Amino acid sequence: MKKYYYLFLIILPVALACEEAIDVELPTSDSRLVVDALIGYNENNDDPITIGQVKLTLTAPFLAEQVPVPENASVQIIDNTSGEIFELVEQEPGIFIDGFPNLEFNKSYNLRIVYNDEIYIATEELVRTGTLISVEQGDGFLFDEQIETEVKVNFSDIVNERNYYLFSFGFDNYLVTDDEFYQDSNLNFSYYYENIDPGDLISVTLLGIDKEFADYVDQTLSQSGDGGGGPFSTVPATVRGNIMNVSDPENIAFGYFSISEFDIAVLTVE
Repeated sequence: MKKYYYLFLIILPVALACEEAIDVELPTSDSRLVVDALIGYNENNDDPITIGQVKLTLTAPFLAEQVPVPENASVQIIDNTSGEIFELVEQEPGIFIDGFPNLEFNKSYNLRIVYNDEIYIATEELVRTGTLISVEQGDGFLFDEQIETEVKVNFSDIVNERNYYLFSFGFDNYLVTDDEFYQDSNLNFSYYYENIDPGDLISVTLLGIDKEFADYVDQTLSQSGDGGGGPFSTVPATVRGNIMNVSDPENIAFGYFSISEFDIAVLTVE
């Protein structure tokens, strides 16, 4: 049975309320490219799959009602070993989800974006992940038994190396961890969901990431605070990713390109 991993970018709305309309002139700046690109690989019982998404948007004024999308952008994945170029297909404005190559370990890949006659490049390698041994429902809780559902996670670390992982628990809930204190062993922990109903489907995804992406996600989640949105949400301060504008280095882009092996487990709430 094939396993699928879905990446969603959530832009949090800002609600303002006042009794009288006030026109405020806010400073504006040139819009910049924002790249949210995560590609996943799973061996899928010797029938490997590669799935992911490259999402392009543009920065906008803080109070803008819509997030603009770049027009006439092209996106490619380049196998740096063979030189083969894979042209990604835009399924809807700014969303590229078709055309990914079959990923391999020990190879580097370029993400190449052309927009407004400028070229943006990021280079990454496929990062291995650990193994989800079990994901099961428990009966514990932290604060409120009536609204919390415990999910017990048991996973094994990759041995003989330092590793970093990104857990996605769905519903814009993420956790970054490294194996400094559990290297070469298994880790058991509980995650608590709120307001989950019997019959709801929960998916827990484990992705292998490198230290640079781990640091990026940590910063992004920290700045996102309790508002959620995950590692690709809009944050209040600038967090530099790995997207480089090789045509005009002063015209920086925001966002990140990562390619990860993933493991996934699905649980139906009882």
